[in-house]
Amino acid sequence: MVLIAQFGLFSGLLALLLIIGFSFRRSTNKIFLGLSLFFVWYTLLLIYLTITKQILNFPALHRTGLVTAYLAFPFLYIHSRNTFYPGKFWRYADWLLLLPAVFYIIDYFPFFIMPSEQKLAILRQNLESNQKIFSAGEGWIGISGVYFPFAYVWIAIISYFQVQLIVTNWKLKFGFKSSHNRRLFNFIVTISILYLPLFLPGIFGILLKLTWFNPGFVGLTYALSLSGISIYLFISPDILYGFIPEKKFSAQASAEKENLTIPQNALTVKSKHHDVIDVEGIQEVTKEVRPSEPIVSDEEIAAEVTIVLQHMHEQKPFLQQGFTIQDLSNQTSIPVYQLSPLINGHFKMNFSNWVNRFRIEYFIEQVPENPQLTLEALSKKSGFISRSTFITAFKKEKGVTPREFFKELKLST
Repeated sequence: MVLIAQFGLFSGLLALLLIIGFSFRRSTNKIFLGLSLFFVWYTLLLIYLTITKQILNFPALHRTGLVTAYLAFPFLYIHSRNTFYPGKFWRYADWLLLLPAVFYIIDYFPFFIMPSEQKLAILRQNLESNQKIFSAGEGWIGISGVYFPFAYVWIAIISYFQVQLIVTNWKLKFGFKSSHNRRLFNFIVTISILYLPLFLPGIFGILLKLTWFNPGFVGLTYALSLSGISIYLFISPDILYGFIPEKKFSAQASAEKENLTIPQNALTVKSKHHDVIDVEGIQEVTKEVRPSEPIVSDEEIAAEVTIVLQHMHEQKPFLQQGFTIQDLSNQTSIPVYQLSPLINGHFKMNFSNWVNRFRIEYFIEQVPENPQLTLEALSKKSGFISRSTFITAFKKEKGVTPREFFKELKLST
């Protein structure tokens, strides 16, 4: 077991260095994956030191492993969620995922700042039996025998949300079925499976107090998981590039080694009603495609463009105030991680500006048909939340205020 733990610590350290290298150069979200693996690595280190009794040389580290054990799965979940749903990396609700670790730190704070001599005496007593190791009752609140069982229950809860996240995206029409995103989807599934040994056997062992459940077994599960994840990353380091980058939606496969210019309104697709939909906002593209990265075919781009534009023109979801990219994803069954680069790269604008373009065109169409309504009332009918937001968006799109626009329109007719 000691050799397996040593291999897990060594390979895990190399994997962390690999992730750090990619995180700062390619995707901030990989930091969450790196933190999750670091928490697993640190917990394994504490288990290894405990089993070999080398922890006696580092008494200050005693009982710190539970902190990282509480955090490993939440950060894996945050990484997976941000991969499927790009946007704000840290959300207010994410603070709730830290509560068990924070509570544990508060309870054990007096123990953590205790003089080394006193802590060493407690440590020697704890090493005498597994029961004392798993009791974890040195906190000032006086809770004993709860932290280890709750750690496994907590991990099981987060794992449920992780599985739910995967299944939800599995059911989408596009998602992992697209060849250019299948490998990363498989990585998230694989790393989730490799995390299962961290808690699945242990939750029965700790709750049922089975004889085979001891620090050595816990160390074995952590070492096997960390080794498996590390080997997977070594074999497929390009997995850390993330889902298809934005430039793939703005550079065609045929332009791999040359510059490509796409004139405005050049791409048209037909809806099921045979209406021609113009794709606006395409500007000159001079992107170089790396041969090592997957290329999105013209057919894949056209299919997603057709679905999105047809939905926007026919269903007009933009009339809903507060319409989000997640709403569009749910309605079109195209995952956010594909919609985001499609809109940013292919349409050359962010989601907010893209939606506002539809709202403004709808507003202009409605003005002659609703002379009894004020411009402010029409703007809210078009999906804008406030008058100031509407005017700002209109001026950004048309270059003039709404009143100036219609004044110039009257003069030209």
